[in-house]
Amino acid sequence: MFAFKLAYVASCVAILAAPVTSTVYISTPPNNCNAYDENDVDTSACLANKINQGGLGLLVIDQQVSFHPGGSLAIATANEDAARIAAFLSNHSSELDQVVLTMDSHQRYHIAHGIFWQNATGDPPELYTTIHAQNISDGVWMPRDASLHDYVLTYTQSLEASGKFSLTVWPEHCLIGSHGHNIVSDVLDAALEWTKQSLKPIEYVMKGSNPFTEHYSALRAEYELPYDPSTSLNTELIKTLQRSSKLVIVGEALSHCVNFTVRDLVDNWPAERLSDLIILTDCSSPVAGYEAEAEVRLQSGGVCEGAASRRLTSSCLPRRLTQEFLSDMAALGLTLTTSAEFYA
Repeated sequence: MFAFKLAYVASCVAILAAPVTSTVYISTPPNNCNAYDENDVDTSACLANKINQGGLGLLVIDQQVSFHPGGSLAIATANEDAARIAAFLSNHSSELDQVVLTMDSHQRYHIAHGIFWQNATGDPPELYTTIHAQNISDGVWMPRDASLHDYVLTYTQSLEASGKFSLTVWPEHCLIGSHGHNIVSDVLDAALEWTKQSLKPIEYVMKGSNPFTEHYSALRAEYELPYDPSTSLNTELIKTLQRSSKLVIVGEALSHCVNFTVRDLVDNWPAERLSDLIILTDCSSPVAGYEAEAEVRLQSGGVCEGAASRRLTSSCLPRRLTQEFLSDMAALGLTLTTSAEFYA
């Protein structure tokens, strides 16, 4: 009896000592129902929820209220993007075998929000302030939680070493449970009508809930944390997306979350199938301030050196720029078109 009590206490201590993750779990469609007994009645539910091999898939990235006019991080043309996405969903409803909606999902206390930081006088940074590793070393900016000093220094050094970008202080956006977190109504309504007609569930993918790393890509965080599996590469989502014979990609913002999601997808996609990844360029727009980079110069030789390889070389950095992103993807063989010109 004593041994049992001792084991029980030890297990409780282990649970309390275990790191708490911020993973948001959403039901993932099964990729394989063969492991189940075909005579088991539960297998029918597995098969009904399974994404068929082949068919058309639609990946809608972060089409949320915060990124639309009136939202905290508004993109001027996001409403027009959403209207075209909704029309595409309706027009191709019978062809679509899977619809995936990703959702930026943040805590208010977040490394890229102003309340995380302060200067020597205790004031927070202004919106869109860039915080470099050197600023932290020099004491210009510091985390309000002093115990995180070494972590944020390492974090910002890692971002800068990647060549993609430095830490930017964004307006608080897509806060979990807030109105800004919602999918915009026209896209959601079209997706809900699709699920009614197709008898297939919508796949919701939430990312960004860990407050200590940014999570632009829908597939992994910018800085992966070993204690939180939600920050690591989402291999199950990749497997699900790969079941589509063609995958159409839309959403916000073209300069950031679409950019980095597609780059991660390309890194984990069969080379011979890259043309099956289709970006609808009229269904996505860059964050304000990146409009100049969004001018696509596909005919001007504006393709990064080395972009013929699947993994982009350092000469393609910084990779955040929309023009570079679209040029790189065209060079790699992805299909760039518009919703009006698309045909399955």
